[in-house]
Amino acid sequence: MVEYIRRVQVTGKSTLSVSLPKEWVDKVGLKAGSIVRLIPKSASMIILINGGQGGSKREARVSVKEDTDAETMLRELISLYLAGYDIIKIEFSMPYSHLKMYLKENMRKKLMGMEVLNESMTEMLLQCFAQHVELPLTEAIRRQADLAASMQRDATIALLTMDKGLAEEVIQRDDEVDKLYYFIGRQLNLAAENPQMLHELGIENVMACLSYSSITKSIERIGDHASNIAGISILLEEEIDKQINIEIQKLDEEIKDIFLKSIDILLRKDSKAANRLIGEVGRVRQLYNEVVEKLMVWETSPRNISVMRTALGDYIRIAEYSADIAEQTIFLSLL
Repeated sequence: MVEYIRRVQVTGKSTLSVSLPKEWVDKVGLKAGSIVRLIPKSASMIILINGGQGGSKREARVSVKEDTDAETMLRELISLYLAGYDIIKIEFSMPYSHLKMYLKENMRKKLMGMEVLNESMTEMLLQCFAQHVELPLTEAIRRQADLAASMQRDATIALLTMDKGLAEEVIQRDDEVDKLYYFIGRQLNLAAENPQMLHELGIENVMACLSYSSITKSIERIGDHASNIAGISILLEEEIDKQINIEIQKLDEEIKDIFLKSIDILLRKDSKAANRLIGEVGRVRQLYNEVVEKLMVWETSPRNISVMRTALGDYIRIAEYSADIAEQTIFLSLL
C-alpha cells in the first residue's frame, strides 16, 4: 500500500490545509470544486471520501457451457451476489429452460432484491435492487435472529406434537434466514472495500465487518439446526414420553432465551452481559445431560432414541452458537 506524507500548512489566519496526492486525485476524478467527505474515526484518524463515489454499478458476465451443473451455477451466482455485483449477465451456449427455471426459483428464495430484468432463449440479465439503507445492518440482524428463534419455537412444537405439517413449514422458512444471511454478507463485503458504506452501516472498521460476518453466519447455522429439529419430528415413530416432553420444553425455553439475549447484548455491545451469558451455556449443558439420561431409559425403539439424541444435539449447538455471538460482542466492544 502506497503511503503519502504531507505537512500541515497555514493558509489563512486560522485555516490549516493538507494537499492531496495528484495520483489519487487523478484516479478518482477530483477537480477544483469537487466535494469530499471527512469522517473522524478516532483522535488520530480521519477518513477522506470522494463525495461523488458510489454512482456506478458493478457488472459481471457469466458463460454457461453445456456441461455446467445447476448447483454449481447457483453457487457462482450467489458468490457474485456476495461480492457486491449489481448486474449479472448470464449467457447460455444453448437454450436451457430447466436450468433457467432452477436459477430463477432459487434466486428468489435465497437472494434478496435480485430480479430478472430481461430474458431470452440464450441470455438472462439480473439486477440487485436491495440497498442497505432500506434494511440497516442492526435491523437485518434482528430480523434474521427473530426468524431463527421462531423456527426453533415451532420446530419444538412440531417435535413434541408430531405435527408434520408444521415441521415442513419450518423447514421451508429456513430459506428466509438464508436470504438475510446472504444480504448481510453482501453489505459487509461491500463495506469492507468502501469507507463511505462502512460509515453508513455504522461499523467501526473493517475488523468489525469480520465479526458481524461471523455473527450472521452463527444465526444462519441456528436456523439450520432448528430446521434439523423439525426434520427429526417427521421421523419419529411415536409420541415422546410425557416426562421427557416436559424436560425438552424446559431445554428449548432456556436455549431460546440465551439466543435472544445474545442478540440484545450484541446490539447494546454489552461485554459484561456477554461474559455472563457465556457462563449460562454451561448450565444449559447440564440440563442437556439430564434430558439425555432420561432419554436413554425411554422404552421405545432404538431408532426413536437415535433420532432424539440427534435433535438434542441440535439444541446444544444452538446454545453454543449463541455463545459465539456473545464472544464476538466482547470483541466489538473493544473496537
